[in-house]
Amino acid sequence: MDIGAALARRIFDPIYERRWGLYDAALKQAVSESQYDSPDQILDQQLSQFRGLVADVLRINPLYRERFAGLDPDTLRTPEDFARLPMLQKEDLRERVDDLISEGHFRERMFHKRTGGSTGVPVHVWWDHPSHVFKRAIVRRHDSWAGMRPGDKVAALWGDTEKAYPLKERIYKALCERTIYLDTLQMDDAYLAAFVERMRAFKPRMMMGHAHSLHFLTRFLVEKGIDDLRVEGIISTAETLVPAERAEIEGYFGKVLFDRYGCEEVSLIASECEAHDGLHTSAEGLYVEVVGGDATTPGKVVVTDLINRGMPIIRYEVGDLATLADGVCACGRGLPRLGRVFGRSTDILYAPDGRKISGVSILDTFVIHIPGVKQAQIVQDRLDRVILRVVRAPGFGDASVQGIARTIADIFGERMQHDLEYVDAIEPTRRGKFQFTICEIDPPDGGGDG
Repeated sequence: MDIGAALARRIFDPIYERRWGLYDAALKQAVSESQYDSPDQILDQQLSQFRGLVADVLRINPLYRERFAGLDPDTLRTPEDFARLPMLQKEDLRERVDDLISEGHFRERMFHKRTGGSTGVPVHVWWDHPSHVFKRAIVRRHDSWAGMRPGDKVAALWGDTEKAYPLKERIYKALCERTIYLDTLQMDDAYLAAFVERMRAFKPRMMMGHAHSLHFLTRFLVEKGIDDLRVEGIISTAETLVPAERAEIEGYFGKVLFDRYGCEEVSLIASECEAHDGLHTSAEGLYVEVVGGDATTPGKVVVTDLINRGMPIIRYEVGDLATLADGVCACGRGLPRLGRVFGRSTDILYAPDGRKISGVSILDTFVIHIPGVKQAQIVQDRLDRVILRVVRAPGFGDASVQGIARTIADIFGERMQHDLEYVDAIEPTRRGKFQFTICEIDPPDGGGDG
């Protein structure tokens, strides 16, 4: 028995949640039960919540008062009615943020999220307290589908693992999260071998991380003949695993992989359940549309946060594509499902010394920390050179250029050269994907996953 997990689950985690106003037993029970409501019940509840949201923002939110001027919320009765509302774009989150904060709500009293976004565009969002509590309950519910419980030991594959946290979060992480991190900015063989030793000593029950990095680690384990690492569940996030990558991960770890889709702006959007047949949306708190898509044709993912009144997110175009899943899931849940998610694509890049760098980790640590970068793309055309295509925003200047140079040196080493290209826009690929990083060279060792 893992005594630490039991203490975290039964004592430390409840104390933390009560201390910071995050504990809501009724809410946890409600979302545990509502997942098994019928699809019709869930849709009726969503449309009712959506009407209430529109009525509220007309009263308290400057941007939506402008955009929904003259709208009677009572006329919104069907999905088709709501589909006629204007979409919110990433540009709105960047340029109209003051108007998106509702009257009577203050940023310093809300939960702040900062992200590079799936299209490389840095944005800031704020969740009011009820929204933060609700999202936490939903994440816990979806964690449970993969078998993850508070206090479990976890091996996490992320970038930006050294960022500073407030004291209360450091205490919580020490007592409750019990996580070791593989920094995906350091993907060389020596670092991966050291992380394997840490996993052997730590014995994590679960693993989670960026999809591409999970696949990269699996490749390393197979190539090195390491066959003694096992976990009970794996949660794959941030990118979309192609079927071949998923097959390799499951070939090593077994059928314990659960795909997850979300974005910082609204948190968890959809997750796989134990049936592994599409991804169930977080329907009690999000209204998810696939505009122009169906079960076979990908459409634009558009989300509405049904809970957050502090900074309402209504019909927000995430920047990804997805298909819908037909029929009712074998698990018995009535939550609507996405079939597959497309549109998040990052390449592994290489440092001049041969180290592998995870593209999504650069997104986390690079774009959001450079002032005045509206959008960016990194293309590696030589082992010792990367090209940075930058769409500039107000605030871009000498400090930005110097910050880019320092960041490139920190990530890739002093030998890496870089050229800056200033462009008006960064176009998606022919498949409609935005690639934050593009690798145009062969792996320096002649193998691996580029």
